[in-house]
Amino acid sequence: MAKICVSQSRGCWVDLYEQPNFRGRRLRLFGPGSYVNLWVAPEDWGEEAGSLVAGPAAYVQCFAELDFDDSVVWFVPRQRVADVTRLPVDVALDSIRVYDRPPFASEPGFDAYILSHGGDDPPTLKLTP
Repeated sequence: MAKICVSQSRGCWVDLYEQPNFRGRRLRLFGPGSYVNLWVAPEDWGEEAGSLVAGPAAYVQCFAELDFDDSVVWFVPRQRVADVTRLPVDVALDSIRVYDRPPFASEPGFDAYILSHGGDDPPTLKLTP
């Protein structure tokens, strides 16, 4: 028999606002989830979000689907971005992944996470005998 499971993660979401400074309508994307080539807003919303807020348990990875390596930007729990035009990328970000944990070292985009939220050097794995 098939089952449809519902995530039990709490606080794992990202809010996208229509305008900078958290103004206008809000669209909440729940996670864990992947929104590749994002197109979920109402038709009269427009083509861009102006600001965003990461939920209290959300690690949010934004990227350009066709230029992943040069476009990854991470947001950590409770991070607020009042104006997305000030993000440190020169491409339009069209995809979002919402995690309920930090990324693993083996996952795409981990290096960008470490650079922006975990120090300059990736952590080293210490093996004990």
